[in-house]
Amino acid sequence: MEKSWTVSDAEIEEFMAEASRLVKECGDIIANAINSQQNTEIQTKEQGEGHGSAVLTQTDMKVEQHLIQGLSAKFPDHKFIGEESVSNDGLIKEYTNAPTWIIDPIDGTMNFIHSNPLVCTSIGLTVNKRLVAGIVNCPMIDHMYSAIKGKGAKLNGVKVLKTSGVKNISKAMMIMELPVGANQDKTSVAMTNLGHMMSKAHAVRAPGPAALDIAWVGAGSADCYFHFGIHCWDMAAGALIVSEAGGVVMDPTGAEFDLMARDILVASSRELADQVREFLTLYKTDRDYAEKNKYL
Repeated sequence: MEKSWTVSDAEIEEFMAEASRLVKECGDIIANAINSQQNTEIQTKEQGEGHGSAVLTQTDMKVEQHLIQGLSAKFPDHKFIGEESVSNDGLIKEYTNAPTWIIDPIDGTMNFIHSNPLVCTSIGLTVNKRLVAGIVNCPMIDHMYSAIKGKGAKLNGVKVLKTSGVKNISKAMMIMELPVGANQDKTSVAMTNLGHMMSKAHAVRAPGPAALDIAWVGAGSADCYFHFGIHCWDMAAGALIVSEAGGVVMDPTGAEFDLMARDILVASSRELADQVREFLTLYKTDRDYAEKNKYL
């Protein structure tokens, strides 16, 4: 049996302080690339989930390596799951109880290559496969969302975050992904769900970066978000931020949230989550990692 890790509150604070420093440095790398128009794509990965998930830039790799190298130097026994450093088939081969940083260097890559400021870095930390800390940083608008398990969520380290508490979809700003370039089945599911929301919701938006979309629910800047075919690096930090801000985090089926299952529904309240689940058409994808676990 794999050993469990014991990590103190003080150690988690230390981990987060270093991660915050490195993430801010990565924000400068991202901003410089956008401002100097060095944000072009260098590779198109295998498609199927949509154009946004198929784009890779030089800055993606630069940011991910900056985070991994910086954290490894400070905490040599930590592990990493990064979007750009997983195996070529996209599957996670190893995930242990050790402190593990789950990284999306640039979430909203399609926004990035079009110089749209809604671009973020997402980094979540698990210990014993449980989420304990997370950061979602949007450098172009100077918003850094963060959370530590049991200690709440904050904006820029100061403002305490709380969900809006909206309970009825008629008053809710809904966020979803429009999977441009995805296969026909996924496109059809998205259009069906969009149609339901357009007839029920107060507003519907599709900003792009999943991690930021999720964090916005925690911040009360939106009320509900769902996605099918997302990855653990998109969800890890945001899921903890929403949970610590008093929101609901679950699988769209109503089951317990599973970080490796690639599906998520977050909402400002249980009542709103249940209303959304009533009309959602589901789209299933393969897991990121085979083992199921309780993550929050």
